[in-house]
Amino acid sequence: MSDLTLATRELFIRTLKAQVFMQMPFYEELQRRSLITFKGGKYIERLLDVDEMDDLAQAYSTNEALTDSAKDMLDKPRFTWKKWQIPLRYDCDWEIQNANAGNEEQLLDLPQFLVKKAQRAVKIRMMKYAFNDGSATTTASDSAKTFQSLPDALIQDVTYGTLARTFSTGIRDWWQPADPAGLGSVVTSGSQGTAYNMTISNTRKWITESDIMHHAERQSDLYMMMCPTLFNKLRAEMEAKLQYKPTGDTQKQGFNKMLLDGNITIASVPYLQTTTTMKKWVFILHLPDWELRINTARNFKMTPFEWQGANANGYDYYLSRILVAGNLICWKPNGSMMLTNIT
Repeated sequence: MSDLTLATRELFIRTLKAQVFMQMPFYEELQRRSLITFKGGKYIERLLDVDEMDDLAQAYSTNEALTDSAKDMLDKPRFTWKKWQIPLRYDCDWEIQNANAGNEEQLLDLPQFLVKKAQRAVKIRMMKYAFNDGSATTTASDSAKTFQSLPDALIQDVTYGTLARTFSTGIRDWWQPADPAGLGSVVTSGSQGTAYNMTISNTRKWITESDIMHHAERQSDLYMMMCPTLFNKLRAEMEAKLQYKPTGDTQKQGFNKMLLDGNITIASVPYLQTTTTMKKWVFILHLPDWELRINTARNFKMTPFEWQGANANGYDYYLSRILVAGNLICWKPNGSMMLTNIT
């Protein structure tokens, strides 16, 4: 070992370079539209108007008996609070060697770094919950522990909000997600897994010829999400036809968005690029029907760091927890669509 090596202090750049990052366009759009709410209650419930009564109208002639009938036109889905937590722990060595060290010894404030990492972990976990951890297999009931996801709401023939739905027997078709087969088609089995190409023509068909535009009040309430590969394929076609129109501040948001037909937002979601399954997913969401509900008692609350050595048989470390209770809810799946085999 040379004298220079022995006599020279190692040089560290005193800033941290993050090696993990994840954009969250879906939640950012919900927040922008004030669709992230903080409330309490035993359950998350809402009465839904699920049918029309125009078929009760009767055309009649003189001396013809008038009909008398009624219909059930209300239903009430129920969602439960989903609870999860992230523990934050540092032991006595952290405290002795780092937490109270001076500038010369401490290259990084480890407890402060731990808190920042935990806050980032909350965002990553929320993103993964939204997309069902990349799985097209849903929980099929409201009894699972985790936040319900976009696929939970938009995979066809899956019980959602305690309400069963089955195309083959016509059970609660109004509670099914929109189907790409088209508006007015007699759907006996869902076709969301049918292979389609990502084109402008198909995109318009999925939107205008399905239940999506039948129920939507404004096209500007529609929000599409797909992986960067599909986004770039669609963007290339729009650029070739001089229809490409970017939107938003890409540098500030960290993800790309563009407009189709002037007011339908299409977002590139990098997380969907991370598995071969999700790379084929396309979501068309009618955003006013969606809500991220967070319980006021567990609104990402972080408890104080407590020394665990004070407990019986405790250990010499400090523990805190970030606590969350809530759920991601769609109040009208029929206004949104999920496609699972797009290339």
